[in-house]
Amino acid sequence: AASQRGIASWVSFSNTSDIGHTFTFSNIGTDVWKDNQLLWDQSPLKYANQVKTPTLFIHSEEDYRCWLVEGIQMYYALQSFEIPTRMVIFKGENHELSRSGKPSHRIKRLAEITGWFDKYLKL
Repeated sequence: AASQRGIASWVSFSNTSDIGHTFTFSNIGTDVWKDNQLLWDQSPLKYANQVKTPTLFIHSEEDYRCWLVEGIQMYYALQSFEIPTRMVIFKGENHELSRSGKPSHRIKRLAEITGWFDKYLKL
């Protein structure tokens, strides 16, 4: 698997992202004050102990929509369960890396993804 600009915890995302409150409410239907448990129940981080799939995490250092810490949380959670993981952080990039990032970074991003899939997908 390859995760890009991911959300590990809807609880943390909802109060840190520039679109957190409205995006969380439109996707989950609640906020941290109304139903914090529902947000946690919908969070990938809650289920990290069940993951078996090798996972690549790609994040931009200056992403203020899906903060770097969201990817770091999942990365370290999977590491703690000995799941093969890799974390790639793009310095000087933001949420738009795949669409308007530096050309060299966009090429590296694609190379990381294809390299990861070449290694772990057995077709």
